[in-house]
Amino acid sequence: MKRLLAKPLPCAVAALALAIAASTWQVNAEQPAAATRPASSRPAPRTADGRPDLSGFWRGPLLRNMDKNVPGGFKAIFTPAGAAAYERNRTKTINPEGLCLFAGIPRASISGVPFQIVQSPNRIAFLYELMWTFRSIPVDGRKSPGSPEPSFFGTPVGHWDKDVFVVESAGFKEEQSWLDDDAHPHSDAMTVVERWWRPDADHLAHQITVTDPKYYTRPFMFDRVFEHMPRGQELIEFACTENNRDLPRLGFGPHEPEIYDKPQPPAK
Repeated sequence: MKRLLAKPLPCAVAALALAIAASTWQVNAEQPAAATRPASSRPAPRTADGRPDLSGFWRGPLLRNMDKNVPGGFKAIFTPAGAAAYERNRTKTINPEGLCLFAGIPRASISGVPFQIVQSPNRIAFLYELMWTFRSIPVDGRKSPGSPEPSFFGTPVGHWDKDVFVVESAGFKEEQSWLDDDAHPHSDAMTVVERWWRPDADHLAHQITVTDPKYYTRPFMFDRVFEHMPRGQELIEFACTENNRDLPRLGFGPHEPEIYDKPQPPAK
């Protein structure tokens, strides 16, 4: 079964970006909970314990590059090690998603593939259609572990800051993991702080702050807004290696959709 909104592998990212129509606006980094809600929107629902209810099926367009809020782009804030890692990704590393590896955070948040949030008082789960994976975030007052086992999504802990759900994650893999589709790197020293809130019933706002002193000279921030999927639309199974036509032609580094999506000559 196929759905137009599901993310194909790298060869069709341009078509996906056009296929998904989502509202976006800038949010105030200091007071995200005060984001303006359209006058016609329904208010955000709340759970029995009074928290904003983030549950639902959400989608947003593919965004290839994480550096939109960095003057001069990432190249302006690379450390020497970061610049070397980027060059390695561009010239000697295959796109991890093309190999069916997990996108991780923050890349999963800009993938253009729908996801579901399931919320309870002590735990919030993100169920990703992308690679058919999930992460489960404890909201029980625990602190971040000191030296977590490296993983694609890192080890998260969550807490509420008034109406904003905050996720702090550490313990990321350094190899076979990119920040975005343009091969920008992150190291095992990266930490990520996510802020999620629901300005109205139809939108989910998201703000990420990435700190990686090994590869970047300063922290950087990224924000976006997702829209609720229409009633009746849900996630569909994503079997990455089934009918994967990208594998025979994957090369090193990122691929430009306008070039990569052109019909390929038949294999000899």
